[in-house]
Amino acid sequence: MLRFHRIQRVLLGLLLVSGGAVAAELEPKALAALEQMGSYLRGLQQVRIDADSRTDQVLENGQVIEFNHQTHLLARRPDKLRVQVERDGNRRSLFYNGQRFTLYDSRSGYFTEQAAPTDIASLLAQLSERYGIELPLADLFRWDANTAKVAGLSDALWIDQQTLDGQVCDHYAFRQPDIDWQLWIRQGPQPLPCRLVISRRDSAELPRHSVDYRWQLDAPSNDRDFEFTPPAGARAIPLAPAGAQP
Repeated sequence: MLRFHRIQRVLLGLLLVSGGAVAAELEPKALAALEQMGSYLRGLQQVRIDADSRTDQVLENGQVIEFNHQTHLLARRPDKLRVQVERDGNRRSLFYNGQRFTLYDSRSGYFTEQAAPTDIASLLAQLSERYGIELPLADLFRWDANTAKVAGLSDALWIDQQTLDGQVCDHYAFRQPDIDWQLWIRQGPQPLPCRLVISRRDSAELPRHSVDYRWQLDAPSNDRDFEFTPPAGARAIPLAPAGAQP
């Protein structure tokens, strides 16, 4: 699946305000916003997310090239998930029905099916640890009260208030080793992330990854939405654990 050098499992920070650099600080308001958002996300029983992503890749000559893709996620806790990533007319998909997961690539026509654990969190852990697969938007299922500590945040700042796609959002900036990130969180009783921007400081080119989210919290779904039916011509292949010899 698409990934940004695995930086989607870690988070962001760096900012200039009023023309001057902000000193290192962990503002309680910014840390509380992360915890409140995470608590709210963990409480959602079903959700549909459409996300537009832009990812920089650095060529051998140092030039930075931007690639765009769209991600569509449908989840129903505890054990249903569908993720589809589209780029240039091609689609990569994951289907999870609580018993098995299937990965499918429309460009090659290959798919693979494996036994799966019984909840979404365990599935994400299995994909990452056994197969080296990081799903887009997977961090939305990992936010908790320990996120700031695990990420090693050195800065957490409230920046300002902005309106994105008609939603009033608080703009925060965070910093951790080699990573700066900015996060816009919707104000009000539904503290959903509206936008995420990640910048890598471990590369001279400072490549970025950004995501704009659109949420549907009452999207209907049925069990068939999480089942994979192979299209004509699709071919099954095995899925080897990460690091396994061919």
